[in-house]
Parts: sequence; C-alpha cells; structure tokens
Amino acid sequence: MQIIIKKSNFITIPKNEYLGLLKLRYQVFVLRLQWGLASVNGLESDNYDNVDAAYIYACDDTEKIYGCWRLLPTTGDYMLRTVFLKLLGDQDIPNDPTIIELSRFAVEKQSSTMNGVSSEITMKLFEAIYIHAVNHGIKEYVSVTSTAIERFLKRIKIPCNRIGDQQVHLLGCTKSVVLSMPINDDFKHAVMC
Repeated sequence: MQIIIKKSNFITIPKNEYLGLLKLRYQVFVLRLQWGLASVNGLESDNYDNVDAAYIYACDDTEKIYGCWRLLPTTGDYMLRTVFLKLLGDQDIPNDPTIIELSRFAVEKQSSTMNGVSSEITMKLFEAIYIHAVNHGIKEYVSVTSTAIERFLKRIKIPCNRIGDQQVHLLGCTKSVVLSMPINDDFKHAVMC
C-alpha cells in the first residue's frame, strides 16, 4: 500500500475523499473516544467544516482515508475562539494570518501505532503540516488537544507549549489543553528525515 498525502480546501476536496474524512472522524471521535458530537449516517462534521477549512489527509491509491487534519485560520471563526475560549484565561485569543488552528486530527486505529511507536501515516501527517506551514508563511499552529497527544508530541520532539490558563478541560472523557506549536527548526528536525 502506498500512502499519498493530499491537501484540499472545503470547496475543492473530492466528495468521496471528504466523506472518507467524515467517516474516519466518526470512527475516531464518536465511536472510539465517545465524544458527544453530532453525526449522521456514520459521518462526523460540524459548522467549522466550511469555506474557511482546509484539510491535509493521508489516503491510498483507492482513496481510502487513513488520517487527517483540519486547518482553520485564526482570523475567522474557529473552535478555540467560539467553543474553548475559557481555556485561554486572560491570554489574548490568537487572531493572526500566520497562526492556524489545527483540529480533528484523526488516524485510523490500525494505522496509529506500530510496536508502540508512531506510525508512518502519523509522521507523514506531521511532516505535511510542517511543509504546509513553511510554504504558506504560517509561524504557529494552535490546537485544543488531548493530554495524550501533548505527551506524544513531546515524545517525538515536536515543540509545543500550553497556552492560556494551562488548566485541563474535560472533553467527554478526554483531558484537553490548548497547545501552541511554533514552526521552527526543532519542528523540522522532529518530522523531516
């Protein structure tokens, strides 16, 4: 199986690939993590899947989706601003064209780890967001994510730090924090071979 990394925006993503993303998100966030998210017919989507959204995703030559990210500009409506604002405490909300929110990171369970280490698909997705940042003048990613992902990022040496009040928020059964991931040489060395 050859994994292909693709990038599309909400308007240009092929319908079958978009539905594959939504199916994977349903499997990860609704079934596996048991988040109380709206879903219809085994597909998870929300109002942030709109014309401002971009997607970076991994698929094979049959276009089966194995992993994905959603990217949203912080100059518009995004999850940290409208859903998780209280996690920032007294810190200013990011509102900068060089800062992008990452959300809905999902990797198919069978593809997520190999012998306790990060999978090829996971690492290709992180490499892809690094390359995307460099090519588009992005200086930082922000994300509301789980403490498990935070530990994973530290283990693979992707630079990240908590922002806001740094207090854990429970999302379903998931302990969550707001992270900043600066695009720098440390990020490059963590993801580029």
